Amino acid sequence: MQLRLKECGDCGGSGICSECNGEGFVLKKLSEESAEKARMAAKTMATRYTAGLPKKWSYCTKCSSARSCSTCGGSGKLSY
Repeated sequence: MQLRLKECGDCGGSGICSECNGEGFVLKKLSEESAEKARMAAKTMATRYTAGLPKKWSYCTKCSSARSCSTCGGSGKLSY
């Protein structure tokens, strides 16, 4: 009997977690309103740009920071 494999739909066949893009963590986004307020309060041009960027992050809950796709185990293929 031959084992049939198909491409994993979760990761698109890459084997990398689609939620964190293989980084193991995700950034918590600021709302556009909060980012704009932080940019306006910044005193210099350098901090004006970085003030609106996300500063907090959390470990990826989809792959538990393993960085590989939890659906296919990182192989990119599923048997059917």
